Amino acid sequence: MRQALTTLVFLLPPSGLKIRLLNRLGHQVHPTAVLGVCLVRRVDRFEIGAGSLIHHFNLFRDLRLVRLGVGCRIMLFNQVVGDSGYEPGAVQTENLRTLRLGDDSHIISQHYLDCGGGVVLGDNTWVTGIRSTLLSHAFDPTNGGVILDPVTIGDRAVIATSCTMLPGTVIGEGALIAAGSTTWTGQEAKGAHLHGGVPARRLAPIDIPRHVYNRARYQGPRDVVAPANPPSE
Repeated sequence: MRQALTTLVFLLPPSGLKIRLLNRLGHQVHPTAVLGVCLVRRVDRFEIGAGSLIHHFNLFRDLRLVRLGVGCRIMLFNQVVGDSGYEPGAVQTENLRTLRLGDDSHIISQHYLDCGGGVVLGDNTWVTGIRSTLLSHAFDPTNGGVILDPVTIGDRAVIATSCTMLPGTVIGEGALIAAGSTTWTGQEAKGAHLHGGVPARRLAPIDIPRHVYNRARYQGPRDVVAPANPPSE
């Protein structure tokens, strides 16, 4: 019942009433957050920090947790799904079926995030452009079954348009993944470097200026948290 009510509330236009209803349902949404009209199915909990935005027409499905820090943005027409986390025999981990964004992180438009094994973004992280795919599950050609391993994007890292991140990918702090690149399963991309190609290779050192991360940055209060609400039964 609670999940069905969450689905209905997310179909409402952005408003303070929408946030209050979600909090009454056991979610944790800051009053300064803005939540657009989205299709939400079978999501256990949203935790949305001050000044964060979830724009219209996103899909969230089969997730245990969606957590956005302060000043985050998820823009238009993204698909965020966690149904692969239901694989038989899957080890229950902190990241299974979760999407977690640190402060001031951004997911722009038309991306596909498979969060079965988890997708974790640090602070000031950008998934830019369109049509990137972050996959946290894959077929295991050695042992059979399915690999479930989180995709982790470090602080200040940038994923350019039309990239593919395979399970277990770790993008180091301040790294830039060039447009159209693909990481392999379990790849660790060194921080503060440009990586590109299929599979992605380290190309050159890079130092992204700090001021770049101030674009569209939330300027409101940052020390206020949403009231803690335990999930409703």
